[in-house]
Amino acid sequence: MDHGGGGVSERTAIEVTLDGPPTPAWQARALSGLRESENLEVAAVRLLGARRRRPLRALTRAVECHVFRIADPLVPVAVDPAEATGAQPSAVLWLSERPPPACDDRELLRLRHNGAPGTSADAFARAALCTTAVVETELLAVRGTDTFCIARTVSGVRAYSPTLSHALALWKLAALVPRELGRAELSPAPADPDRESPSSPSPRRMFLRLVAAICRVAVVRTLYRRSWRIRVRARADVPTQGWEHREKLVDWGDAELYADPFLIEHDGRHHLFCEEVRARAPGMISHTELARDGSPARPPRCVMRAPHHLSYPFVFAHEGDIFMIPETVALRRLELYRAVDFPTRWEREAVLLDDLTIADATIVAHDGRLWLFASVAAPNASLLDELHVYWASEPAGPWQPHARNPVVSDVRCARPAGAIQRWDGRLVRPGQDGSRRYGGAITFREIERLTTTEYAEREIDRIDPDAVVDARATHSYASDVRFEAIDLRRRELRLRRRRSSRR
Repeated sequence: MDHGGGGVSERTAIEVTLDGPPTPAWQARALSGLRESENLEVAAVRLLGARRRRPLRALTRAVECHVFRIADPLVPVAVDPAEATGAQPSAVLWLSERPPPACDDRELLRLRHNGAPGTSADAFARAALCTTAVVETELLAVRGTDTFCIARTVSGVRAYSPTLSHALALWKLAALVPRELGRAELSPAPADPDRESPSSPSPRRMFLRLVAAICRVAVVRTLYRRSWRIRVRARADVPTQGWEHREKLVDWGDAELYADPFLIEHDGRHHLFCEEVRARAPGMISHTELARDGSPARPPRCVMRAPHHLSYPFVFAHEGDIFMIPETVALRRLELYRAVDFPTRWEREAVLLDDLTIADATIVAHDGRLWLFASVAAPNASLLDELHVYWASEPAGPWQPHARNPVVSDVRCARPAGAIQRWDGRLVRPGQDGSRRYGGAITFREIERLTTTEYAEREIDRIDPDAVVDARATHSYASDVRFEAIDLRRRELRLRRRRSSRR
């Protein structure tokens, strides 16, 4: 699929094939994105008729959507095919869940899940039944007997709800398809041929699995608290090893959660900032100072409060000032705060990015620029899946988007997990592995290329919950010159009285 140099007459004309009428909402949203693209012209829209779903499978989906409050991407909506331009299409984009026909003389663009033909719903249902952590989706271009991959994304699979996992992925694909096809320059790579299509999962088996999953979740949440705490230790030679030993645990009494640790040294003193959650307090960033042995001098105290969610207090120094970028995803914007009386008083300095579902912003100075890494999600999609990069010369911006955003589209590593590190001259980015669960692991990834037009990284190490004492999940890492910290989720019986402790 080739794109022209920029004039409207050089736009690539495509035919879009959808289910309906009525059309699933995610396909309708993808069509809207295609029509808005500067490099594409929707020459025709073809509707193949609404798909019938088996009653038991429809019931299972309806129950999951209600229980887990899912924005269902299969909700039927009206699409007007008369808006097509009538130009001669050079490619056919096949978004329908029906099997595409054999290729004609035009290029066929289609989605493929886990390397085999079949519907996306079947792919996620099979993954949940087989306890597979992810589903890999490719946007393919078929040209005669040759197949090329235009884009690839990896989505997580929640064993307790394949419908939730499937919905998040479809909303992501509704943005991915027009974004990738609408790029001024495409770089397709040869793709493997289709594997044999697996059989469809049994609707009865899926319904029984759903009942068992809901019962299991209800029992666990009734019997246990799933609290997050922070563990601090003296900085080790290998940051990913040794967490099986008990270290200082930030755990004071009635707070429901301490998470997202950030460490910063200032005037020879060591400061820990974190998210704190208490009953009837929707947004709190708290702080404590660490003694020489790493123990907190006092319990964390609130230094920033808001009527909305606050977390991930990324604290950094720049040209004599200390700044903080807390997560304010509920506002759909990214805000920069400056310390006017460190560490207790902060004033808003600037709005860095607006009208975005954006989380866990992390800044690093590299090659004469400031680089901002953050998790950005399409509407209704997951914040665990896609990493975006921006660059600027000053913390207040203006921030320019990377030419290849999202630079990572993979639930196993995309979302930031703490400040970017420098290990023996290498730039290392901590990322969250959210494939099996939120806080599944921390992956450390060496950034191999970082320019305004290129990005590449690879995993070099990781911290899995199995390697951390008392942990069932972990998702943030922090360090300064003397200490390092991680957060961890524990499972505590609700019948056991909480004790204020400094273990």
